[in-house]
Amino acid sequence: MYESLMSAAIAINTDSETVRFFDISNGIGQKDTMLGNYRARPFDDEFFQKLDRGIKAYKLKNPVAQFSKVSLILPNHVFLTDTIKIPALNKRAMEQSLDLAFGAIYKNRNDLKYKTYVLTQNKQFSIYGVVGIRKDLLEKIGKVCSENEIDVQSITFASNASANAAIALNQKLKAANFLLLDIKENEAQYAFVNKGRTVGYYSLPFGHSILYKSRLAAEDLLFDHTSAELLVLNAKEKAKAKQITMMGEEIMTDADAIEVAKEENSYNSEDAPIFPSENTYDGKKAARKLPKFMQRELPTDREGFLYENFRIFVKWTLDLLANNPSITSLGAIDTVYVNMPSEYAFLLDKLNEEKEENKVIFEALVSDGISNPLYEQADELELFGALHTSLYNKMNNF
Repeated sequence: MYESLMSAAIAINTDSETVRFFDISNGIGQKDTMLGNYRARPFDDEFFQKLDRGIKAYKLKNPVAQFSKVSLILPNHVFLTDTIKIPALNKRAMEQSLDLAFGAIYKNRNDLKYKTYVLTQNKQFSIYGVVGIRKDLLEKIGKVCSENEIDVQSITFASNASANAAIALNQKLKAANFLLLDIKENEAQYAFVNKGRTVGYYSLPFGHSILYKSRLAAEDLLFDHTSAELLVLNAKEKAKAKQITMMGEEIMTDADAIEVAKEENSYNSEDAPIFPSENTYDGKKAARKLPKFMQRELPTDREGFLYENFRIFVKWTLDLLANNPSITSLGAIDTVYVNMPSEYAFLLDKLNEEKEENKVIFEALVSDGISNPLYEQADELELFGALHTSLYNKMNNF
């Protein structure tokens, strides 16, 4: 049953600072944590030292674990995904044009290992998909794994592994266009899929833990804007300290421009959160209050609060679909498959009452009619999907 699958999957998550291992060498899934809270900057020298020590400790703890066919999952942000459109020419000329176009877009191309593949073509043009990663990162990870006798046969990104899982769980998606939304406890990941191929990703720094039952989540506090706010604060102070005048007229400095840009791009558009909240962030920062005309009616029950909080994911989903024409033009996406705890499944039914307005349907990825013993053992969608890298989306493997 499992001959065509990888024997194990290892997932590195730099946000949660964990490394997860999933082994099916005995026909069932065995999961464990190699490293937890390793406290190192992502992929610096200290990280690789701790990864090396963690693998050694794990192997001592689990002497029967198999490392012969391993799929390694890295965070989305260390991969690039793109599309490039090339006029229809002869094969060699198109390859040269593609190479020139890639070099023009990515000035550090010599530092990258990348792959290209045809997404669609006609008599006028061809559109290629591109996926890539830094060579030095592959080399460093490969070195640690090799020294620990781990046979890594594929390296891919988290959203691609999750898309593989979706296809493995629901074979009708093998050639489908869809958007996958995987909502974990403290993060959420999207995968854009065109004809069964993962062509893009996006991540949110919050998950179903924001689905409060008695209060509303403040969307503006779900993102860490500390660095940006510090930049603006410093710019404001410099602008006050140094005003440049010429011919009696005030000239805008770079710092002033930053301040003006901040003010002009404050929440005054339809993209602003549509409900108020009195929540605080780390007990220090109050949520932004909106004018009354921008506020929705406050919920009065548990389901109402859950639904209003879930609408944050819906907003981001619809924004992603509306603002990625280079992907959606390849094939219309009319369904979003959502992976989240079953206790929230009722939210999708309520949401689909607005399907005419949203122009898209939200469906649960895993329903009562879909089951897989390995998936039930995996505590992360991408761990299960990484076992299938030899079957689906091979172009996204390194």
